[in-house]
Formats: sequence, C-alpha cells, structure tokens
Amino acid sequence: MLNLAVYPFMPIFHIHLFNDEDIIDDDGQEFADAAAAKAHAVRSGREIVAEHVLFGRRINLAHRLVIEDDQRQLLETVYFRDVLDFDG
Repeated sequence: MLNLAVYPFMPIFHIHLFNDEDIIDDDGQEFADAAAAKAHAVRSGREIVAEHVLFGRRINLAHRLVIEDDQRQLLETVYFRDVLDFDG
C-alpha cells in the first residue's frame, strides 16, 4: 500500500496523441512514475491500433504518443510501430 506520508502526491504526466487526429493532453494524468506513464501510453497505442484493425482503417506506424512531465519536458515518444510485435 502506498504511504501517503512519504508520497503526498503522484506526479502529473501529459500523453499527447499524434494520430489521424492530434489530441493534446492539457490536463495530464497522475502516474506513480515515468515508467507507469509509458506503460499506459504503450497500452493506449495498442488499443488504438487494434481499433484501426477492427474497423479496417489504415495504420500509420509513424503515428505516436508523446509523454511529457508536468513541466512540459519531453520524456519519451512511443511510436505505433514500437507497440506491436511482428513475426515473419
């Protein structure tokens, strides 16, 4: 269990989507750390790609999710091509 006396708040991360439609995350979301924010971005990227497959839409593997901290410093870019595991 998280001890709130040691961790009084969780940091805010902004995850922006650059896809067929760009969505800027102005509000941000709380995550325990940058690794948790990246895990969320990867999962979100997989969901978006899966939705494209389900509805027969084209997938642009260069589309991406960009993670910034609350100071708007770039932490990581997660490309759609990096959330998939191809074989063959």
